[in-house]
Amino acid sequence: MDSYSLHHAEFYVSDGEKLTRDLTSKYKFALIAKRSIKSHNQWVLCSGNAKFLITQPKTFDVSDAITCTEDHLVDPYISNQYLSLGINSAVNIANAPKTFVNTISNIALKVKDVKHCVHRVCQAGGEVLKPPNVISDINGSVETAIIKSCIGNVIHTIVDDSKYKGSFLPGFEDVDNPCSSCENPLVTHIDHVTFACALGASGKVLKWYENNLGMNRFYINSDEDIDDGFVIDTEDIGIRLKAFEYWKCAETGLYSQGPDNSLKFVIAEALEGQGPNQIDTFLEEHRGDGIQHIGLHTESIVNAVSTLQEQGVNFVEPPYTYYTEVGKLKEMEEINEDVEVLKKYGILVDNEADPDTDSSEQRYLMQKFTQPLFDEKTFFLEIIQRFGARGFGSGNITALWRSMQAYLSEEKS
Repeated sequence: MDSYSLHHAEFYVSDGEKLTRDLTSKYKFALIAKRSIKSHNQWVLCSGNAKFLITQPKTFDVSDAITCTEDHLVDPYISNQYLSLGINSAVNIANAPKTFVNTISNIALKVKDVKHCVHRVCQAGGEVLKPPNVISDINGSVETAIIKSCIGNVIHTIVDDSKYKGSFLPGFEDVDNPCSSCENPLVTHIDHVTFACALGASGKVLKWYENNLGMNRFYINSDEDIDDGFVIDTEDIGIRLKAFEYWKCAETGLYSQGPDNSLKFVIAEALEGQGPNQIDTFLEEHRGDGIQHIGLHTESIVNAVSTLQEQGVNFVEPPYTYYTEVGKLKEMEEINEDVEVLKKYGILVDNEADPDTDSSEQRYLMQKFTQPLFDEKTFFLEIIQRFGARGFGSGNITALWRSMQAYLSEEKS
């Protein structure tokens, strides 16, 4: 039986120290481990069950990138990515800002049987970048492998750490009192991952994850078409979304550490003829398909957003009219949330339950989106709190799209 959970997500950035400072000081992640090797510095951050690995190259040399993948802890796809950009010699990252694209590309998955998972990928025709290998230190051993997703620069490190007692992986140095700032985490776990893809890619992506990792389609909206997905096509909005997931009770596949025991991935495509838009902006500045955002779950979104704002996190604000729309206002009243508080912090609400459902059985979520974390208008974070809802706020997509479009327009002006 294959059973996966999300082990960590890996950033590959030009300034790892800055990103580490931002995530620890603003987002209240704790630094739990770090290491420095010939070509890279790395930091491991934790909040609840959410773990981020931040990798920063000291210099960029393709041969170093290939060599350092021998320990399975650095993104091996970087060599292919940067060779395609014509970088074939050692370059100091600080002196090459135009050639380096900050990215988050590795969604590492914890499994019980690495060899079995790799066998499944091989049987499905997937690409194995690094075969199963065991690494160890005084805290025990970990078996890993790396597979390449069909999405842009995305890879999946497959990890079996059942025989390991350290805080992260072999080779990393634990930081003193690593859990001191994690007693009451601001965010508890990674809720979902969203990919930005070129138009028409969703069918291929769904098929790849079904065949290679045993994931199944998840319908975002009850009216969603099986082939077209969830589509919004108006005068100023054109987007297609499709989602897929896996439950840990299934025979094979993925599951998260979230309360509903599922790990969800979402694909976002801009419709044809949209003109300048946020998906195409991502594809251009990221130089291809990739991870657009990660949803971080919190137990109190009002506390999380207010804390993040106080620490200097910049959010994309919804249109002011969002809180005066008759249908949306009714949703907020039905779930007994204080409209003025939601308006104050710019929090979006989406009620999944039938309007006639008793208030005690309402299923809804609340969410808010940050501005991009990097100079490139690419990756951002979502703060989300679920109350029985399993979707992604389909009722808020219009407001989010318009908010992000307004933000991008302001940045260009």
